[in-house]
Amino acid sequence: MEENKNGIITIKSNLNDYMEEIDRYTAQLPLTIREQMREALYAEYNGDYERQEELCREMLEADPDHADVLGMLGRCLVSQRRPEEAIPFLQRAIAEDPSQKESMISLGQAYQAAGNYKQAVKTFESVTDLGEHHPFYNSAYADCLEKVGQREKAREVFRREVTHWEETREIESVDLLDGCFQRLLYLDGVLGAMETTVDIAVYKRFLSTVTMDARMKENLARNIAYLSRALTARTFRIPFRSLVREVEEQGYLLDSEQYYIIENAYRSVESYEYHEDNAVSALMESFLSAESRAPMAGAGEEEHEAKLTALSYEWYMTRYIEKHGEELLYVAEKYPHSYMRAVTFLDQLQRLGPEGMREAILDQLETFDEIKVPRDALNAGMEEAYQKALKRKKEPVYLSEGSGTYKRSAKKILPNDPCPCGSGKKYKKCHGRNL
Repeated sequence: MEENKNGIITIKSNLNDYMEEIDRYTAQLPLTIREQMREALYAEYNGDYERQEELCREMLEADPDHADVLGMLGRCLVSQRRPEEAIPFLQRAIAEDPSQKESMISLGQAYQAAGNYKQAVKTFESVTDLGEHHPFYNSAYADCLEKVGQREKAREVFRREVTHWEETREIESVDLLDGCFQRLLYLDGVLGAMETTVDIAVYKRFLSTVTMDARMKENLARNIAYLSRALTARTFRIPFRSLVREVEEQGYLLDSEQYYIIENAYRSVESYEYHEDNAVSALMESFLSAESRAPMAGAGEEEHEAKLTALSYEWYMTRYIEKHGEELLYVAEKYPHSYMRAVTFLDQLQRLGPEGMREAILDQLETFDEIKVPRDALNAGMEEAYQKALKRKKEPVYLSEGSGTYKRSAKKILPNDPCPCGSGKKYKKCHGRNL
């Protein structure tokens, strides 16, 4: 099988075998469409869907109700990301020949691509006695099940695909199977499945059998980021950490732009753990979170905001650790990956001392365009904001952040609270003015 540029899986066997199959099939067709069908099937094999569509429409002029041609045209339109156009042709093909399982699967894919997941599920469930293995059927069906909220059933179908590989070691599409692993492990996590550890072990075996090329490295990094969304489930953290450790020890992401995801993953697990750790205060948690999100580079709006937040919490920490040094030592020992992200700041703090470090931070804050108050007022604003932050309590609020590993929200800032940036302004007149 092969995945075309639009992500649709199509059957692609050995060319000689395929041509023999074409010859056997087309020999049974009427002469009026035999050569065109042969050329159309060859075009499909080569991914030339525009030519295939052209030939299908020519054949329909000669034989408007030919079920195979209607099904092929529908399949061709799905491959071109034109599901709405594909649906009526596939429906006609099935009406002409209800035994057309390929057309029924393609119709399910068309509904899926069109976003009609309920109808897609109904269509996939109407396919019976599949016979041979259909990986794209399992993956598309499971995806739609998850989309309509049937997570338990979706997990079963994803696991069906993974089990097939485990039993046969056959891989029709590495990307497709890898995607099934990603969704299965995520559902294992959020559903608290008892087979989680077993499924993680199977995924590790899968990783050891595939070629870790650039595309697979991207997939692996994306999977780790995606799976970190399931870390709200405590039972998933140990298996997840074991997977990350395996990736690190096997060097799968070495010499890769995605290597950073390993440290992000470790910090992601730790963030959930120290959030639940009563020995870590809300202020320390917010500081660690701000340091984790602080950009190493980049000058976009998000990086700008993250840098400003990190500087604000670094200022707070120069005050906080004067009386809470033991808590910092505890964090260093129990949450080393999160601690290491802050080590540059802490080294500077040790070298400059609290007062010197506060002055250095104020120097940096004054370079921000939105900081337009005198230095004394800025310093006073930072102290006021620190006292507010010191009184905050932890809140069990977690947000997912797209392709990022994690993002955790802090206590809600009220409009009349001092802005956390330390400008001395109220939040509604500073960073909250556009909210």
